[in-house]
Amino acid sequence: MTPHTLNASRISAGYGDAEILHGLDLAVPPGRITVIVGANACGKSTLLRAMSRLLSPKGGQVLLDGKSIHHTPPRELARTLGLLPQSPIAPEGITVADLVSRGRHPHQTLFSRWTKRDDEAVAAALDATQTAELAERPMDELSGGQRQRVWIAMALAQQTDILLLDEPTTFLDISHQVEVLDLLTDLNRERGTTVVMVLHDLNLAARYADFLVAMRDGRVEVTGAPEKVLTQAMVRHVFGLASQIMTDPVSGRPIMLPVGRHHLTAPETEPQRKEQRG
Repeated sequence: MTPHTLNASRISAGYGDAEILHGLDLAVPPGRITVIVGANACGKSTLLRAMSRLLSPKGGQVLLDGKSIHHTPPRELARTLGLLPQSPIAPEGITVADLVSRGRHPHQTLFSRWTKRDDEAVAAALDATQTAELAERPMDELSGGQRQRVWIAMALAQQTDILLLDEPTTFLDISHQVEVLDLLTDLNRERGTTVVMVLHDLNLAARYADFLVAMRDGRVEVTGAPEKVLTQAMVRHVFGLASQIMTDPVSGRPIMLPVGRHHLTAPETEPQRKEQRG
């Protein structure tokens, strides 16, 4: 099956009179893992909301398979494109199993009943996120990290071909961060799911991304393979941070070492100064 395509074309979007995205273009590589990085308030979450139809753009359009997502019936869109927003809120008193089961709602119709396939999808999502033992517990009783894994389970249970995740590793300790990112990589490699996610950790972004997107002030600054995007010049321009870029001995991808005022160990070389000036 040919992977679905998702593109933002000249998107301008914001909240009230405040415009956050300014004529932004982004073509998401189908069947790959795309990671969006950038400083706080640069528009990363706004972009995901616009690309999932939670936010109507003030200009431009989002295209799914060449057609505006605003012309796609909601249930049909939800069977193709799933979103895990930042800081979602669960209904009061809902249990873990009930919340994850809501991921199956797009697959139901007025005349269809819950099927064995739905049970299997929910069970697989709970197992994959290590939340099966929490199934009967209310969401209100869980820790922040447990709740985040349950929300990821709900997104997985939806079984969409495109999955958008806004900071999926929030509240997770480092071992669970790696587990979640490994899980999304498995989903991409085994099912061909197109994954688009926002991450704060540049080194995890570079390790897991096939396609890295750096944003600044509501615009896309640079895109491409992590080796192309994660440079000293980009880190300085996008984050206002001096850094050193090395090769990760585990993944072979670039890794960023921040340079703080109290941790200068050696003067910059002339090539480094030239790259920093960009």
